[in-house]
Amino acid sequence: MAVSVQIAIAVTLLLRLALIPLDLYRSTDFEVHRNWLAITHSLPLSSWYYEEASPWTLDYPPLFAAFEWVLSQAAAFADPEMLRVANLEYASWATVVFQRCSVVAGDLLLVLGARRLGSTLGSSAQGWSTALLALVGPGLLIVDHVHFQYNGMLFGVLLFTIADLEAGRIYRGAALFAALLNMKQIFLYLAPVYFVFLLRGHCGCVFGVGPLGIRLNFGNLVRLGLTVLAVFALAWLPILATGQGMQMVSRLFPFGRGLTHAYWAPNVWALYNTADRVLAKLGFGAQQGASSTAGFAEVYESSVLWTVPPKATFALTLLAYAPLARLIWRQTAPSSSLPLPPASSGADAAAKPREFAAMPEAGRGRFALYAALGSAISFACGWHVHEKAILMVTVPLIAAVSAVGGPEGGVGDELRQAAAALSVIGTFSVLPLLPQRPLETALKWSVAVAGHCVELYLLRRRPSAGGGGDGRGALGMLGVWPLPGWMVLLGVAVLGAYTDFGGHKMIFKGRMEFLPLLLISDSSAVLVLASFIRLFRLTSRLTGPGTS
Repeated sequence: MAVSVQIAIAVTLLLRLALIPLDLYRSTDFEVHRNWLAITHSLPLSSWYYEEASPWTLDYPPLFAAFEWVLSQAAAFADPEMLRVANLEYASWATVVFQRCSVVAGDLLLVLGARRLGSTLGSSAQGWSTALLALVGPGLLIVDHVHFQYNGMLFGVLLFTIADLEAGRIYRGAALFAALLNMKQIFLYLAPVYFVFLLRGHCGCVFGVGPLGIRLNFGNLVRLGLTVLAVFALAWLPILATGQGMQMVSRLFPFGRGLTHAYWAPNVWALYNTADRVLAKLGFGAQQGASSTAGFAEVYESSVLWTVPPKATFALTLLAYAPLARLIWRQTAPSSSLPLPPASSGADAAAKPREFAAMPEAGRGRFALYAALGSAISFACGWHVHEKAILMVTVPLIAAVSAVGGPEGGVGDELRQAAAALSVIGTFSVLPLLPQRPLETALKWSVAVAGHCVELYLLRRRPSAGGGGDGRGALGMLGVWPLPGWMVLLGVAVLGAYTDFGGHKMIFKGRMEFLPLLLISDSSAVLVLASFIRLFRLTSRLTGPGTS
């Protein structure tokens, strides 16, 4: 089994390389990263975050800028012209091949990270299956290898950090997560999950005990803080030393952008914008300011409903995070490195639990689920969320549920079903990223169907059953309450035909151009939000050493 999975992984990587000669669509992100190669290679460090010859200025944290610099050293051998800042929109064939291959190379880190997490949660064989699951995800392939980004590499680092925390390698996991934050700021979505889990589990925080009403292992807290600060210091000191600190911060958090992206991510705000549009059409208000679909840099003024500011989305995200923080606190046992309180005797000893118990052993996948749920909350409620951010939920989620086995009983099967359904919906929601050209349309639907068939096959092989099926058909795994799986799949097929295969043009003859995107975004939003709620409820049902 392990050998056949390894062969499948190799074939999947080769298929990524096989896409390069097709010269597929490239989004503006391709030019973004080419420009960053040029900036980091041709300009002194002191100019990196000030350079603005191109509209695609450097707006990622220092460690990603350092990655671009390292990559640029190799790029000089492929085509030195790509490294000239003045060569805007430069895309020679050597440049295309080099940048595409660099993304494929980054996926090797995804393979290693997924294998590490799968092996930590299960067995070595399970590790390879988890790696294959991470690679065959159609959404990631479309976003990274056609649209163009480096998410696979970043998710590989994320899975390494999760694996370390699952295995009890706390300081290395914390250091890797700090490094990840300094590669892409979007991973701040997960910071509350790491903070609550480590404060409760590693630092042994318990309220309502001791003379100060709180007890924790202060030494662990200090060591953990110093570990994170050391990583940030290494990343930020060169930037601060060159006087670019505030300039970089302004680039990392551009709150001047609108509530939603030009194509609405399937979240709460997609439904909110739709409600505003419907009310305006019914005569309750008049369109003011820029359109919600005007582009990434525009600020959308609502016509009828309240125009939501960034602070409101931040407050809503924190409010939505509260139940997850409580769940993590309740299911995570405080560190056993703290001294136990004096044992009671008699009936009190049996009735009163001990305040400090050992942290649960690795192998349950619980922290990986917490990470997926943290991303889900920020995706649902955050400011200017991109549709691609759904991958921050599905990638760790699929990796986690692939190894959840017998100890959780039926909950593990339900988690796999919920993850499979969300993965399909997530892929469907990112399909509009590719243009409606014959080659790209055929490719994205072929990749979606083939990738999810493999994904469903692997997810149905229960780890606790020695690779046996989970007892339900593939369609049965795609249901999202109250819709059965066949209805979800039928809806995807009908909307796909309407948007990508001529349905909309046949009906509206060039009018209502945004309607296909609105229908995909809103229908996906309903199913995505329902899936998030279900995943939270299932995770809250998990039992074991971490539950109090």
